[in-house]
Amino acid sequence: MRLSSSLIIASAMAMGLVGFGIRDAHACGGCFHPKAEAGSSVITDHRMVFKISTRETILWDQVRYSGDPKEFAWVLPVNAGARVELSHDEWIAALDATTRTTVTGPERFCGGGGGGGGRGGGGGCMGSSSSTSFEADMGSSHDLDAGFAGNGDVSVVSQSVIGPYQAVTLHANAGDGISEWLVANGFAIPDAVRPIVDAYTSARFDFIALRLRPGQGVRAMQPVRVVTPGADTTLPLRMVAAGVGSKVGLTLWVIGEGRYRTQNFPNAVVDDSLLTWDGKASRSNLTQLQSQIFASNDGRTWLTETAGHAVLSGVMGIGADPSSSLYTAYMQSCFAKPAREVPCTDGELPPPDGTPLDESADAGTSDASDAGDDGDAGDAETDAGVDGGEETPVPPNRCTKWVAGCAGYDDLDVATRGLVGDIWVTRLRADLPVQALGTDLRLEAADQTTVSGGHHTEKFSDENFDPCAGVTNSATVGSSSDGCACRTSRPLGSSVGSWLVAVVTAALASSIARRARRK
Repeated sequence: MRLSSSLIIASAMAMGLVGFGIRDAHACGGCFHPKAEAGSSVITDHRMVFKISTRETILWDQVRYSGDPKEFAWVLPVNAGARVELSHDEWIAALDATTRTTVTGPERFCGGGGGGGGRGGGGGCMGSSSSTSFEADMGSSHDLDAGFAGNGDVSVVSQSVIGPYQAVTLHANAGDGISEWLVANGFAIPDAVRPIVDAYTSARFDFIALRLRPGQGVRAMQPVRVVTPGADTTLPLRMVAAGVGSKVGLTLWVIGEGRYRTQNFPNAVVDDSLLTWDGKASRSNLTQLQSQIFASNDGRTWLTETAGHAVLSGVMGIGADPSSSLYTAYMQSCFAKPAREVPCTDGELPPPDGTPLDESADAGTSDASDAGDDGDAGDAETDAGVDGGEETPVPPNRCTKWVAGCAGYDDLDVATRGLVGDIWVTRLRADLPVQALGTDLRLEAADQTTVSGGHHTEKFSDENFDPCAGVTNSATVGSSSDGCACRTSRPLGSSVGSWLVAVVTAALASSIARRARRK
């Protein structure tokens, strides 16, 4: 009995040593340039969000371009009553993060116990095929006159300064009024685009035009959103032709009460049965399959990457993936934002006669100016956005307030207002040649089938690939960003641990046996 108890203790000690083994850590507007800058910069990507409701339609647009023009302009045909507002890069980054596609490869278990397995052990680790999100800081907005003037052919409906932009809404009184106005203001309109602008003008569209000064240090256009009364499922793709090269990448998120698809362009989804896993490179062929889809139908095909119910609050269902929460992704990106000065809302403005808030208003203006002169604390968001360049002009006696964190980050609220029932987010992507931009994009309701961004394949691209070939005493872990290599050997720690277990067990058993013989 004592011998049996001693053996049990020895076994327990050996089992404990196993635990100490070393382990692996497991819309779109057209963009124009001044005449002197024409051709020096090219639009490479538009990322757009389209919210559709019976109450209003909202288009967000974020543009990335190559080159560094001294000036930059964005022009969008709109229906009467549309207005432009400043948005946040964090909003589009949150949409990207919660709808990106991933692929897991085959899980293989090689060798004996301790060889690892599953995602933690390196068999079929997850890799992302989505592109890197754009990054830019937001500048605060001010209600200033942007300095634009109309003429006999064009009326200036409204104008303001919002963040780093001068914004103006134009109404044309003649067929070619907008084109002439833009040329008169120093923007080069490509010959191929002039008829498009004139066609929108003849159709009685107004235009919203923004001017950005990249000399302030903004490398990517800060997103803006255009709010239009009523429901509209058409995006003016023809304007995207302005400023692009031979093709342009387009990512479109549609937010509405159900899934959407393109009506007048071909649609496609990735066929999971065609997915394979390259065991040597530790990546899938998802990118190649997507490229084939984009090239089909003369390059006009739109790929539905994901479609499903959106998580729009901090409350999640049991078993839900936290990484899919749009609310969480957006709030996490802004909660640590530093203090910054912003304009007051309409409800916080002093009375028109200036009383009884004259004194406090003057003090507020003085404090803001002093803070701005004292360093970078005066307008933190604007300073960050312009990288030390010229600040946005501050109007005299403006009403301002100081905020921090997510104050003012209202994109999620704006995107969901007026929507009832189930809210879906559909992510569409295309890589359109300029020839495909001759038609505006129309959307329509699709069948309400979810499209998951998570893919899995059990097939290797090389049918003869043996994931367990060449098993050694050292771990083999892939370094590719598209995933982890299938582990073909035990981790070193497991081998060392097993060796120690055998030695210690033998030593303890020998000692126990000697004691038993002496007794």
